[in-house]
Amino acid sequence: MIAFTYAVIAITFIVLGIGGIMYLDHRFSLSVGDRPFAIKGRRIETDDPFVRSQFKKFYAIRVAYSLFLLVMLFVVVSHVG
Repeated sequence: MIAFTYAVIAITFIVLGIGGIMYLDHRFSLSVGDRPFAIKGRRIETDDPFVRSQFKKFYAIRVAYSLFLLVMLFVVVSHVG
């Protein structure tokens, strides 16, 4: 039963992690609209200051979301038993 619980927790957190990051990337694309940019790894190539500021904002939100999921994972796993 504990193995099943851990499997459900793992699947849930994988879906939340990938889905949440994809959603944040989608919101970033919607916020900048048709302005030209290219993302290469953790860097952005653009001349538009609005795109650069939006990228920094959404990158910070992505990092905060990832840390939140990590903390929640530890909390949930510590209460299984």
